Amino acid sequence: MGFSDIGCFGSEINTPNLDLLAKEGIRFTQFYNASRSCPTRTSLLTGLYQHQTGVGDMVNNLGYPAYQGYLNSSCVTIAEVLKSAGYKTYMSGKWHEGSKQATAILEITLT
Repeated sequence: MGFSDIGCFGSEINTPNLDLLAKEGIRFTQFYNASRSCPTRTSLLTGLYQHQTGVGDMVNNLGYPAYQGYLNSSCVTIAEVLKSAGYKTYMSGKWHEGSKQATAILEITLT
């Protein structure tokens, strides 16, 4: 999904629920790309710099906390925050957020 695939950012696609969230909530307008997929996604999912999440260099464990290669227990994802507020979150596509399986990072609920 690209920046302009959401209605509030100029998409031709109708995204009323996301547009409402943007109107009444927060828009990410100053997000920085980490030049690599995993570190960028972990920043987007947690709101932290990739080194704070433990995914400083893709999924490679380089022996340092900032480069452990998976999301650490000091960060929470937006899915966890939304779940605590009663929302259900869904995921489609690849996760690729680390080489170690994290628990309770993203619960997929099918109803």
